[in-house]
Amino acid sequence: MSLLAIDVGAGTQDILLYSDEVSLEGSTKMVLPSQTVIVGNRINRARLAGRDVFLRGPTMGGGASTAAVRWHLAAGLRVYATASAAATINDNLERVAALGVTIQEEAPEGAQVIDTGDIDIAALAHALQIFEIEMPADMAVAVQDHGFSPERSNRLVRFEHLTTAIRSGGRLESFAYRQPPQAMTRMQAVKAVLEREGIEPLLMDTGPAAIFGAALDLPDASPALIINFGNGHTVAAILADGRITAIFEHHTSELSQETLGQFLEKLCDGTLKSSEVFEDGGHGAYIDSVPGKIETTLVTGPRRQAFLGSGALKGAKAASPGGDMMITGCIGLVNAWKRREDLWR
Repeated sequence: MSLLAIDVGAGTQDILLYSDEVSLEGSTKMVLPSQTVIVGNRINRARLAGRDVFLRGPTMGGGASTAAVRWHLAAGLRVYATASAAATINDNLERVAALGVTIQEEAPEGAQVIDTGDIDIAALAHALQIFEIEMPADMAVAVQDHGFSPERSNRLVRFEHLTTAIRSGGRLESFAYRQPPQAMTRMQAVKAVLEREGIEPLLMDTGPAAIFGAALDLPDASPALIINFGNGHTVAAILADGRITAIFEHHTSELSQETLGQFLEKLCDGTLKSSEVFEDGGHGAYIDSVPGKIETTLVTGPRRQAFLGSGALKGAKAASPGGDMMITGCIGLVNAWKRREDLWR
């Protein structure tokens, strides 16, 4: 089995070339800027050069690219975009147009064309080819999908998808898709891009991928609290009997150590309400059940160091499956692929 696992985050895209014949420690790995950072940088360079831009391609993650669009417009320059690319900024295209973005399908004369999309297959294949590594036929990709939400808060819509997966079993395979729900437009966009290349991918959300990847470092099967401190989002989940039974998600930059401690305590005793997290600026919480006692607390993610010294994480251990914290989400993808393949046979 050979699989390219790509965990697309707000700041980086973490890539693992997995093979049954190679140890995790010796596997080919790359940590690269995420496509939203790359697209954002291209827009910023166009702004500095005084050029209008035309965005074309599939819907992708916002963040850096959306911020760059706003800076471009604030500088008095024009931003044009196809409908699919414009949906990166907001699912409600009327709101996108109200920002000053002109939505059209053809590039105007003189505008710099910038391609959108969470995955750049040609660039990845070229990077591997430099080291004489062949692109594998199979691929698994994790993105953070907020779901299609033209009118409601995408924080609420995103959390509804996570809640549905937990209610359907909460196991690893509950969060992995060959055919994502239609409302998961970011997963659908990645799927369409890869299918044009003859690849039928497995898709996951980044949060559960990191939680189940970190679980590889658990000492036993006893209940555990696992927290992924990502560049954009923090996800905390209780894992018991191989399934996520409770979860909350917040924005890492808006989460204080004090608030983290309060939310974790309530999550573990089963009293955390989704409205508490949402009203604090986070996404929400969902509790199906909680075990009597949490035996282990694991933390992972690129922003974990900012929280590891807090009292809220007393006794917590850093998870680094395969000796590398940055591929935690990729490990979750690999395990999801194996689990799904077993079920599909």
